[in-house]
Amino acid sequence: MTSVLLVEDEPDVAELVEEALADVGLDVKVALDDRAALAALEGEARSFAALVTDINLGVGVTGFDVARKARQLNDEIKVIYITGHAAHLSKHGVEDALMFPKPFSATELADQVRMLLAS
Repeated sequence: MTSVLLVEDEPDVAELVEEALADVGLDVKVALDDRAALAALEGEARSFAALVTDINLGVGVTGFDVARKARQLNDEIKVIYITGHAAHLSKHGVEDALMFPKPFSATELADQVRMLLAS
């Protein structure tokens, strides 16, 4: 089963997205903050096919930082940003990342992640 790391600091949004990703057959590990995300990456970065991360994770590290670390540890990981601030992607995002603007449909996001992983 294909594994995805979901990084979202809003528990309700994380739960909704996790369920949608699982519904399309993905194994999802959820990190509710940057520390949990970085710990998961340090321990098992090569096991994740994709990183789905909010950009604004509260205080400290951003989703951009998490994505850069993910790519350092696994250069093949697909990155999908979810955010309400799309303008920052080109300046701070990793190469070949997708942007999914908020508000979004969790089902549409899951379909996009599945298609990205299939390509």
